[in-house]
Amino acid sequence: MLSENSPVSSPRIVIIGGGVAGALVAIQLLKRSAPGTVLTLVERTPPVGRGVAYGTNSCAHLLNVPVERMGAFPEAPGDFLRWVGERLGRPRFPAAVAPGDFLPRCIFGEYIAYLLTEARQRADPGIAFTVRTGEVVDLSERSTGDGARVYFADETELVADRVILAIGNLPGEYPVRSGRQVYRSWRYVHVPWQPGAIERIAPDADVLIAGQGLSAADIVLELADQGHRGRIFCLSRRGLRHKPHVPGGVYRDFLAGETAPITLLALFRRIRREVRAAAAGGVSWEGVIDAIRPHSHRLWQALDWRERARFLRHVRPYWEIHRHRLAPETDRRLSALEASGQASFLAGRFVHLEETPDGLRVTYRRRDAAADEFLHVAKLINCTGPRSDYSKYQHPLLVNLLARGLIDHDPLALGVSALPTGQVLRYRGGPIPWFYTLGAPLKGVLWESTAVPEIRRQAVVVADELLGAESGAA
Repeated sequence: MLSENSPVSSPRIVIIGGGVAGALVAIQLLKRSAPGTVLTLVERTPPVGRGVAYGTNSCAHLLNVPVERMGAFPEAPGDFLRWVGERLGRPRFPAAVAPGDFLPRCIFGEYIAYLLTEARQRADPGIAFTVRTGEVVDLSERSTGDGARVYFADETELVADRVILAIGNLPGEYPVRSGRQVYRSWRYVHVPWQPGAIERIAPDADVLIAGQGLSAADIVLELADQGHRGRIFCLSRRGLRHKPHVPGGVYRDFLAGETAPITLLALFRRIRREVRAAAAGGVSWEGVIDAIRPHSHRLWQALDWRERARFLRHVRPYWEIHRHRLAPETDRRLSALEASGQASFLAGRFVHLEETPDGLRVTYRRRDAAADEFLHVAKLINCTGPRSDYSKYQHPLLVNLLARGLIDHDPLALGVSALPTGQVLRYRGGPIPWFYTLGAPLKGVLWESTAVPEIRRQAVVVADELLGAESGAA
């Protein structure tokens, strides 16, 4: 039986998920693996390297991070800017680009796909790399404990010495329990990125979006770009909209060398003090929030689970809208739609859904109101954000992994229980030597774990861990 650091001759590595996380870790492994490595990247819905966020074809869907910080490699955050600069004027590419520009997400998807192709071409010819279209439905640990069998929906299987789970975000929660028969109707869209999400809507019909986050903003603008004239309502519990990026100046790395606070109260007192100091120096709060980002993982890990739970109850919605900000152009367009009366952003909760012959009757109650109100819309699109409780999502792979004790959710059900390095923990047990994850499943461990600047670092860490395990005893 292999120990955690035992080398594997001609290792067979399977990456489950071909979105940005899976593509970035594949690129790292293609660059650094030894000849004889067999690397398989599995993606259910090609093309590889785009995933949900970057698979859009709409040029209205902009990145929420400036181009200068979106490079795929931690050591070269400006690589995306360089790559775009070499392709100016091509279809969908801008005629000019500046470091602070917010580009369409579809361009970033092309960038990741290009890097994967390039890494494949430059890899050692002794590395066998395959992209496999299919759906993984189960893993079973080999009797020797040094790997797993990977089972597909088409009843085929692979043997792997190492497995990397890169499945990305899960679909969101349903808006309300009452009226669940509506969820079988074409008038309800559970995943806003699925093909046809905004089709079959009359131009003058009203539309309701559940949520007011980044996905909701994209759907509103996509409807507007298609010439939609009807009203667009966005309903969320608190009615909070994401703040835009503004030129606020760069602030000093004020947390460098400091011991991380162990309580939420101490942490936010520290941040408020720095915001006041920044304002006195002519720097906006945005600069302070950006200065926190490199320390977010250690700040989160310094809090115990009770303090993390307090954060989720009291701070999370407000942190999200200040931390994950909109591209300025996106915010300007949303504000213009709101000012014209076409878009309305409501604070409240869903009460009941009912399908009628010509649409949906939606019962909701505004925040702090005593009586219900009603909307009649042609379609309801769910943009409430991804769920994180892996024990409640009934995908065969997750169901089987839970049943086998190969994964467990963290104490707050934010993701998969794992080490900060990405090594997955057994149900009520220790690390599994052959099993790794990155991206959304690490949210409970690292909190900030779904944006490119975080995922690109995780891809390096996972590759280091995996390749170290292969060669550490050699």
